[in-house]
Parts: sequence; structure tokens; C-alpha cells
Amino acid sequence: MIEWIPTTHEDKLIEQYWKKKGGLFFLEVSIGSQGGKGNWPKGSHVRRIDAIRVEDKNNKIISSKGYRYEDFYNITEGKSVELIEAKQNLNRLVIGQIIAGHDMFEREYNTKDIKDVILAFNDDPALQWVCKNRRIRVEIFDRE
Repeated sequence: MIEWIPTTHEDKLIEQYWKKKGGLFFLEVSIGSQGGKGNWPKGSHVRRIDAIRVEDKNNKIISSKGYRYEDFYNITEGKSVELIEAKQNLNRLVIGQIIAGHDMFEREYNTKDIKDVILAFNDDPALQWVCKNRRIRVEIFDRE
């Protein structure tokens, strides 16, 4: 198993959320691959979701190099998951990423339920309102 060391601001947000919530975290999960189960049309491009959290007694973070697509698919099949995007600032970009990521993840993976979570250091009350209306949970963290 490859040990993951948080280096970016986004990594540090994910690590803080993991410490708060626990569970099994998969980093940089692929969506949109023509070779995947989403049956994406020719010309589609791979995108990555910052992290997927699965409620699990195994409390660990698995880097993108630590699992295969098929293994991830089998572990998450039929389970409830949290789709996580992390950015320094709560902004429209990250909201768009979580919305597009949700729809694409739902098409590609056979999970029971998907909850959307945005992690950020800097808040925006107007965008918090947007997220609340779209059932996107926002977690604001202090910089460590």
C-alpha cells in the first residue's frame, strides 16, 4: 500500500475531513473514461473526483495509485457514498464540479445513494445558500 502524504491545500482539507468523519476514502476517482462502465461516447474525457468516502470500519485514505478501477467499483457497488470536492474557496467552480461529478458518478458506478460534500477554507454565504438549495453539504475548515 502506498502511503499518502497531504501536500496541497485540497489534500489538507481532505485529511481534516477524514479525521473528523473517518471511513474509507478513495482519492482522485476517475469518471468519464471510455473504458469504464459508464458507456461514455467517443471523445469523452476522463475527469477525477477529489475523493469518495465510504462508511467503513477501515479508517484509511487510499491514494489513486493504491487501487484499481474494478476494485473500487466492487467495493462501492450498492453502497452509500459521499462525493467530495475540495477547494480553498467556496466558489461557483467547485459547485459546478460537484454537480457534474454527481451526475457522471451516478451514471458510471452502481451505488445506492450519493451525498455531495464541498470542503473549503473560505466561505461565501450566498454560495452556501445555493448549496443548501441543491442539497450539497459544505464544510468550512480552519487552515492548520
